[in-house]
Amino acid sequence: MSQYDFEKFFDLSLDMLCIAATDGYFKHVNASCQRVLGWTPEELTAKPFVDFIHPDDIESTLKEVEKLATGIPTISFKNRYRCSDGSYRYLLWTAYPEEKTGLLFAVAHDITEYQHFQLAIDTSPVALIMIDRTGSIRLVNRETERLFGYQRDFLIGKAIEMLVPANNHTQHQRDRVAFFQNPGTRSMGIGRQLLAVHRDGIKFPVEIGLNPIYIGAEMLVVCAVVDLTLQKQVEERMTHLAEELDVANKHLEQLALTDQLTNLFNRRAFDEQVDKQFKLMRRLGHPISLLLIDIDHFKQVNDKFGHAVGDEALKSIAKLLIKLTRATDVVTRYGGEEFAVILPNTNKEGALIIADKFRVAIHTHNFKHGKSTISVGVSTMTPDKLEVKKNANQITNLISNADQALYSSKENGRNRTTHFSDIVGLDKAT
Repeated sequence: MSQYDFEKFFDLSLDMLCIAATDGYFKHVNASCQRVLGWTPEELTAKPFVDFIHPDDIESTLKEVEKLATGIPTISFKNRYRCSDGSYRYLLWTAYPEEKTGLLFAVAHDITEYQHFQLAIDTSPVALIMIDRTGSIRLVNRETERLFGYQRDFLIGKAIEMLVPANNHTQHQRDRVAFFQNPGTRSMGIGRQLLAVHRDGIKFPVEIGLNPIYIGAEMLVVCAVVDLTLQKQVEERMTHLAEELDVANKHLEQLALTDQLTNLFNRRAFDEQVDKQFKLMRRLGHPISLLLIDIDHFKQVNDKFGHAVGDEALKSIAKLLIKLTRATDVVTRYGGEEFAVILPNTNKEGALIIADKFRVAIHTHNFKHGKSTISVGVSTMTPDKLEVKKNANQITNLISNADQALYSSKENGRNRTTHFSDIVGLDKAT
């Protein structure tokens, strides 16, 4: 390249290009230096370059230049340069020595706008990251350093994808390109959550907001990043507590439906179950039967042997009933020494067989107090009697009929089973 071509390139460059000598003077500066700083080339070369540096930055600048003497091939640093109007511009320098001539070649970029932005974003309690179209990080604030564990000097110039998990890099790049093609402010909210990765490799949930800004003719994007770790922990804790509460509520519900002595369903559960089974049998067109069971002379057991022995007898009878029933049958403690057994899909004959199995098993069982017997009342509702409009009355009738049959068993000597239809005649039973 000829001398003319070099000088033309030098002067047409939009970057600030400078050549300095070991005596501390600029030997040549291009037109961009005058455009940015306002000094003419003659003014810039007439004084040592340190005369233009902000007093607070002179020492750090000279230390950077001295590094070149130690064999470091290139240096990069920031400082403030005084303009012709007395103001200062922030410049980012890249410099390297030319071995043959001993001259220092330097390129400077005006980063004043970035620096002002840096001062503004450093006060933000939210992590803010500025990136360009290529995804290169231009600026970060202090909260970003804290959140991700990196120093800002390390992050500057790196790809934004380094802050997301490796398996998300490709998709993140696609999303970034799409945003630059169709920019617009995207506030934080639903759909803007993703995973970020800390310097130590730990992934954590974040929510992001995107805002395009323009510095000169260049569009950049400021990403606001909020750590959702605490929020997620709270959400998980709330979910866990909700699950625990659900379990506790179910346990309380179970307790409310369970007789504490026998662990059978209680009277409240009986009312729910008989209604449920009644509706099911009506829908399926099946019969339903009910047994009401009373322990004969149970008061004498309590009076003679005490309530503790009586309670043991009740628990033993409950176990016998459970042992002899089918999985579909519902055994309940109806109250005091009475039990009720709901028998779905069971006609009169089947109900009497089951009832008599109960009676025989209890009569032959050896209790702590000796022998006990039971009286059983049975009622049955056949499919032709299960009418939708009479549901409540029919359930009442089913219970009432079993109760009348039980009374008949007790009146006729106890230790026996009676079906309601045998009291009033089959044609009148309902």
